[in-house]
This record gives sequence, structure tokens and C-alpha cells, in this order.
Amino acid sequence: VVRIAKERYRERDPLLRCEVCTFSFAERYGPKGIGYIEAHHVLPVSEMPPGHRTKPEDLVMVCANCHVMLHLRRPWLQHDELIALLQ
Repeated sequence: VVRIAKERYRERDPLLRCEVCTFSFAERYGPKGIGYIEAHHVLPVSEMPPGHRTKPEDLVMVCANCHVMLHLRRPWLQHDELIALLQ
């Protein structure tokens, strides 16, 4: 599912910019950063009901720093809440 979500996101944004802060590993690190982005589960895996199947739209593409910030506290920040903190 993560691979599919990343492929779909790459179609919309070939630089795979973070959906929170717009950081791009490709822009910053050149060839070594091409194709890298992390996938964040909007619903924590630990809270998924039995039999839940994650869909690509259940994932948000984020850089490592924003991923850590989203996981920093419980309940998790939503990615739009983290975006608001950066404005």
C-alpha cells in the first residue's frame, strides 16, 4: 500500500514534496534524495480495528522531520494541524 501511495503521489508531485512543509529530498540532496519520502498513517496502526485494510488515501507523504512531529504526542497531530503551526 505504501508503494502504491508513493507512486500515486509521485504522479502529482515528481519532487515528492512533504505535504506539510513542502521539503523535497530531491531538491535538497540532489540525486541521492530522488524518490524518497515517508508515508504517515493518518489512523495509527495501533488503533486500527481488526481486519482494517489500509488504503493509499489513508497515508500522507511527509519528510522525516514532519513525520516525527506528527508522532510526538498522543493523540497524534493531524497533518493539517501541523501545517497550521508552520504558518
